[in-house]
Amino acid sequence: MCAIHGILDKRGHFIDKMIEAAHHRGPDGNGKFVSDDITLGHNLLSIVDKETNSKQPWIFEDTILVYNGEIYNYKELRDNLNYNFKTDTDTEVLSIGLKLEGKDFIKKLDGMFAFAWYNKNSKELVMARDSNGTKPLYYGLLSNRLCFSSEVKSLLAIGFERKICKEALKHYYKQGYNSGYLTLFEGIKKFVPGQVLSYDVHTGRRFTYNLNDKKIELNTTFKNVEEEIAERINKAVKMTLMGRRKIGLFLSGGMDSTSILYEMKRLGVNPNTYTSNFETTLPGSALNEDSEVAKKYCDELQIENNRLHQNEKDFVDAMDKTFYALEEPRQGKSFPTYYNTNKFMSDNGVIVTLSGDGGDEIFTGYKHHVKGDWRNKLNSLGMSHRGLNNPELQITLDQQMDYLHEWLPTAPIQGDAINDMMYIECMNTLAEDFLIRNDKLGMNFSMEARFPLMCNVIRDYIRTIPSSYKAVLKHKANNKKTFKAKTLFKKAYERRLPEYIVRKKKTGWRFPTDEILIGNASTPGRDDSILRQYIFETLKDKEVRDIFELDDDTIWNFMDNKNFTPNQGSKFAPAMLRQKELFTILNFAVWKKVFKMSI
Repeated sequence: MCAIHGILDKRGHFIDKMIEAAHHRGPDGNGKFVSDDITLGHNLLSIVDKETNSKQPWIFEDTILVYNGEIYNYKELRDNLNYNFKTDTDTEVLSIGLKLEGKDFIKKLDGMFAFAWYNKNSKELVMARDSNGTKPLYYGLLSNRLCFSSEVKSLLAIGFERKICKEALKHYYKQGYNSGYLTLFEGIKKFVPGQVLSYDVHTGRRFTYNLNDKKIELNTTFKNVEEEIAERINKAVKMTLMGRRKIGLFLSGGMDSTSILYEMKRLGVNPNTYTSNFETTLPGSALNEDSEVAKKYCDELQIENNRLHQNEKDFVDAMDKTFYALEEPRQGKSFPTYYNTNKFMSDNGVIVTLSGDGGDEIFTGYKHHVKGDWRNKLNSLGMSHRGLNNPELQITLDQQMDYLHEWLPTAPIQGDAINDMMYIECMNTLAEDFLIRNDKLGMNFSMEARFPLMCNVIRDYIRTIPSSYKAVLKHKANNKKTFKAKTLFKKAYERRLPEYIVRKKKTGWRFPTDEILIGNASTPGRDDSILRQYIFETLKDKEVRDIFELDDDTIWNFMDNKNFTPNQGSKFAPAMLRQKELFTILNFAVWKKVFKMSI
């Protein structure tokens, strides 16, 4: 929706720089509040009400609010507040709710948000990030003054160092992203999902707590659970349709996004759907199966499916721009395709996007959810790389666990191993890899990303259901185990969606980097491919080579398209197993280059 900024100082010229650096997050207007104690700034992307009713900072009596996001249940909250509201904005509801009920009001919010609220009389500054971590909030000290913003670029614009945090680098290399409070920028940290801070700007006293730090009891007396799930998803979709701007749906062809499409149609909305497909190099490639399923279902519903065809050149051309928008590197082989799809939607006039992110993390969508022991479960949050000698990249699972214990709220841990794993995954991978990816890439084109399946109304209900209802692990006659993902979710929609969607095997949405770089024995990857040349050129950086112990031979081994090994009747290249490590390093090198970072 917007961007927020603040400095505990009277520095109006600094806030101007911060606002300018985040213009893409709010092109509809900007504003600032300057006092002796604090300076607040805001970029506006107006969605719910007209611009004139949405300008921030929002001043009410002795309080000032800057806010980024959407409160989906704001109308319900407004009805319960004894106040004569002047506008139809959720901003006004948040401002009045905080004034009348204080910090307890934050617990009532169902939505995505990051905000700062200042009381001029009490000198209390309250800052918060939503429980899913959908909206980012960064902070740090500059000349011993607290500064904060929705964008890292805004903090860099006022003088924060472009220096790499070595502790964060260890976690990045192991996990492929940075969870918790660490960022790869030395001196810049972030609010963790659900964090609330109360800070006295005069005394420096602070108090922090987390919205997620609440016990969730398991319920074993469910009735009509499948119907309840569908009805709650319907309610969540209805809530996320709020506003007056054009909405577009990322439609992959999988269960998550298709259930949202179904509920949009059920609510009488004629959806704008967007799907990508890829130029493939291998005969019989399954990479476009999902996009064909999406088109088939849209044809049956007689709605338009806007399709973007992407090739290798599109991918490479978007790499630098993608990681400048993301602000931090993340391991993944398809980020430029997300960038291009967001641009495609923006070019078609979309301002609000919906996606099915979160479905796998609450409905048991991955095989590792049912792994037998905790060390294996937690290892699934990281990656297996080469054994490097560089101590700056060494981190053990126990050290990862220690860091997790520093910031992760433990009250939601139920003793149900699968549910607990999914909660940890929501606070880590989902928050700091998937949701932030959509926020950053969407806001780069002034689009707001929303995630219906992560609304409290569905997420909190699903967490009360024992995992034995959600996933099935069957034992075959040969003692092999078969994992059936999203059992409960599929039951909820088996009479609503076509069987070819409900029963479809999970394929994932990814760009064909493996096929381009490596291929297979009959169709090996091309030595002169654009992507291969881009990788070699980017990884010439001496500092990157030193950190990750790279030379030309090592880089070649990542993309070896000559040595194929028979495996269960097919042929594969050992280099296929090293693609995660390759893109962990490549994406870091691209980010280091575009942000001009020093080690």
